[in-house]
Amino acid sequence: MACAKSRATVLIMGESGTGKELIAQSIHTESERASQPFVAINCGAFPESLLESELFGYTEGAFTGASRGGKTGLFEAAHTGTLFLDEIGEMPLSLQTRLLRVLQEKEVLRIGATDPTPIDVRIIAATHQDLASRAAQGEFRRDLYYRLNILLIRLPPLRERPEDLHPLVHALRKKWVEQPGGRQLPDSGLIEALLEAAPHYAWPGNVRELENVLERITVLSDLYPTTGSAAEALKALVPEIFESESELQTEELSEHRRAADLRHIEKVLRECGGNQAKAAELLNISRTTLWRRLKSGQAEH
Repeated sequence: MACAKSRATVLIMGESGTGKELIAQSIHTESERASQPFVAINCGAFPESLLESELFGYTEGAFTGASRGGKTGLFEAAHTGTLFLDEIGEMPLSLQTRLLRVLQEKEVLRIGATDPTPIDVRIIAATHQDLASRAAQGEFRRDLYYRLNILLIRLPPLRERPEDLHPLVHALRKKWVEQPGGRQLPDSGLIEALLEAAPHYAWPGNVRELENVLERITVLSDLYPTTGSAAEALKALVPEIFESESELQTEELSEHRRAADLRHIEKVLRECGGNQAKAAELLNISRTTLWRRLKSGQAEH
């Protein structure tokens, strides 16, 4: 992986649940920092004051309630390793300024401190937002965006990469086995049925949803013995996959009906010489409804 060989900052962009942290961990694992700490934080999960103390740390007495002896921030905790800043787009502007200084000066100043601490940290940031657009609107520091956007990785949603379903399922099962104490694997027949049905599902929750589905199959598969086919058992365990297929068929049927309705309206309108008032009367609809349906059909075409 080219990003792993470099020391440059990485920006990972993709929808929620596409596996951005998995990519960040892979970059770290394949890098020269693999034996050093990998520290992760979700920038959208903390209020501004708490996020600041988590990232930068603080000295004893820096503020009311500060712990005795102060606290080491995550920048220092990740020294010689990698710091993963998830949902970087949620970071307040004031902290973006401090982050930019850390990236430029390679040192961090604890809250309440006067002397900075040198650090050697590689930054990998991730977001589901369009940072370029936010920077243009003044909602994200433009200079920080350029500083982060050195190596850019765009993760397409799972629905756009069905060819990744098989390796992802394999990787997730492998991860479970390698966890301390090991874990039970989902029934192989159910997995095969899942892989057959999965490409027809949109996976709105992306990789995270796929992992949750595998977890459900693992935990509940004994309650649904495959006395019939594995597909029937899977349908009982994960009905949403098959419901989406049914919804798609319903949408397609509705689309056919709308198209047929539009063709009929256009035919009547031609027979009326383009007179919309007369066509609306023959169709027993208002002129507003006629106009709306014609406009909707034009937009779709």
